[in-house]
Amino acid sequence: MYTSKIQIAAILGLVLCTAPVNAADIEVTMLDKSETGGMLTFEPSFVKASVNDTIIFIPTNKGHNSSSLLVPDNAKTWKGPFDVEFRVKLEKEGVYLYACDAHKPMGMVGVVQVGNPVNMEEARKKVAEESAKMRMNKDRFTKALEQVK
Repeated sequence: MYTSKIQIAAILGLVLCTAPVNAADIEVTMLDKSETGGMLTFEPSFVKASVNDTIIFIPTNKGHNSSSLLVPDNAKTWKGPFDVEFRVKLEKEGVYLYACDAHKPMGMVGVVQVGNPVNMEEARKKVAEESAKMRMNKDRFTKALEQVK
């Protein structure tokens, strides 16, 4: 069977159009103190991402990690090591809540929105539950969640 250059170009064009779009790497720093976020914070504390983006948690001070508190249905949970850069690939749409294990009582928490916030009601409940246990920065989780649109 004879294949023309036009047919090959058309097939190649279709293949390239269906190739996955490059996902973004989004950096979140883990800080003892931030000029904008106060003491014991993730910066930024709210991130809007797309499916297949990767969050890179970067320890700038010792004694911090990142652990998921709530993820969308069928999404992977995580528990990063202390004092080590850690990557989380976001493969499902929804709201992700996370905290530093050592500093959660001090309000070291964050929110990631991936696409549509399909689990927003669960996120609101978890934020209220976790905020009630905090000794400092009790409003930080709520403020971050309020940015979800």
